[in-house]
Parts: sequence; C-alpha cells; structure tokens
Amino acid sequence: MIVNQKFCPLLPILFFSINILFSNQSLAQANSRQADIRPNPLDEIRYRQSIQQGRPARPLSNSNFGKSDLGIQRPVEAKKTGFGYHLGFDTKLYFSNNPASIDTGELKEPCGLWENSLRNTFLLGAFDLGGATFSPIANLSYTKFTHFGDELFDNFDFDTLGLNFAGIFQFGQGWSIRPGLGLTFDLNPREGLERQYHQISPSLSFSKGFKMGSVQSFIDWSLTYNFTDSAYGVHDELNRFETAFTFGTNIPFNNFEFSPFLRFAYNGYSNQDRDDFMSNLGLDLKYSFSNWFYLKFFANLSMRHSNMDNMDFNRFDSGLGAAFNAKF
Repeated sequence: MIVNQKFCPLLPILFFSINILFSNQSLAQANSRQADIRPNPLDEIRYRQSIQQGRPARPLSNSNFGKSDLGIQRPVEAKKTGFGYHLGFDTKLYFSNNPASIDTGELKEPCGLWENSLRNTFLLGAFDLGGATFSPIANLSYTKFTHFGDELFDNFDFDTLGLNFAGIFQFGQGWSIRPGLGLTFDLNPREGLERQYHQISPSLSFSKGFKMGSVQSFIDWSLTYNFTDSAYGVHDELNRFETAFTFGTNIPFNNFEFSPFLRFAYNGYSNQDRDDFMSNLGLDLKYSFSNWFYLKFFANLSMRHSNMDNMDFNRFDSGLGAAFNAKF
C-alpha cells in the first residue's frame, strides 16, 4: 500500500488522538457502570445507628446508650429540648486492591485513597406519640475522594454531596421504623464540580437493638428505590430496587471499641436485565481520646455477584482514620 508522504507526519498524531479518545471512553464507561456502588455503605449505617440509638455520634463509651432494655429512646439532646446539632469531620487514608470495583481489565490495579468528609446533622425534636416517639432528622454532608499511587486513577477523583431527611419512630424493646429520603450528587472536581451522577432514594428501614452487658448490637432491614441520572450512557440506566440486611455490634473495652459489621444486599435493575447480590464485611477498631476525637483502624471487604457478564468484583480496603465531632 502506498501512503501519501505529506500525510505521514499526521499519522502519529491521528493514532495518539484515537488512543486518547478510546481511553477516555473506557474511563467514562468504568465510571458510569460503577456509579451504583456507593462508597462506604457501612460507614453510613454506623453513623445512622449512632444517632438513632440515642448516643453521641462518636462516643467515648456506651454510657449514653440505652440504660435499660433499649426501650423508648430519643436522639441526643431530646431529654432537654428535643433539638440538637452535630458537626463532624472524618479523614481516612487507606489502601484499596481494586478501587475501580471491576472484574478484569487494565484498571484492576491497587492504589491509595484519601477520603475527607464534613457532616452536619440536625436533630429536629422528639415527639411523644404515646407508645412511641417520633424524631425527624436532617443531614447534609460533603465528601472528597482523592486517589494516589497510580496515574491510571488520576481522573477517578470525585466529590459527593449528600442530603438526607428521615423520621425515626422508636418503640419499646429496641424496635424502630425509619422512613427516609436521600439525595446524592457525584461531582467532578477537575471540571468545576460538574455533576456526573445523582440519585434520589426514598427508603424504609426496620431495626431492632439488643443489649447484653456492655455490648450493643442491632439488626436492620431496609427497602430502597434509587432514581438515577448519569452523565454517561442512558440517564436512568441505573434505576434499581435494593433490599439489604445489616448486622452490627459494638464491643467496648476501656477506651477501645471493636465493631464488626455484616451487610447483604440485593439490587434489581428496572431498565436492565440485571440482578446483583452484594456483600460487605467491615471491622473497626477505635481508640477514643475524648467524646469528640478518636482514631481507628478499619478494614472492609466488598463483593458483588451479578447475572450480567463482567459485573462481578472483589475489593478489599484497609487503613487508618480519625474523626473530630461536636454536638450542640
């Protein structure tokens, strides 16, 4: 084949442009198809339970939690005015063996992550309903996820803005019902915080707390539907129903607290012939210096099994974290 020589200098540029195009498309596809994997679901459950069970978000001990049989309880401050405000900052530095949460491919490489989260929680009162109490809660959070250690993930950084409203109905013997509405926005910090993905999630959960000596445990069953919109592909492709079962326990000893958590979830997608089964195992070891500051070591194992090809994955994260909290 004879190639016109005046076009030869353009060939490397053309090939380089095509390679960049396909690389960006692959990255976009990876980001798009993994947007349904919400980071740190166990962290959200831990925080929710700490508020729901009527104790400081990051306690020094369990002395503020359920003095008797985990009967009718109220959020923190409810005993005085029924209102309260929590301000918290969390930072975590950890290693992930599969940060892209994929089955195979060039992006299945390990890297480090630095996660910083600012959370505002408003306790909007506690209302006596006779055999139960009702406690509305609003939460506003902002989290930054920064990847490091491998240039493959330079474009994976993202910010998440979360807004959640919930009403907690608490009954005797540790039972509670929690209807809620969550709004989540994933933003691109490299593109002026351009919105990449968002979801609106009405939910309903049922929980029961247990107490055995100083050990506190709970079980939780939740039903959620996620209405989604993505900047990549079909905007509502990730619409899905999720039901999840979670078990957690907190075992204090002196200023330490050991907290294992286990979560199983099923996701059924409305606009795809797809069913996913997720499992998460988390372990925390905390050391509290005071009611407002602690350090922790943590490890999380996440797995997904799907009936759709190339959607399975295993992921292990572990590292160190610190938190500063205040309540008013």
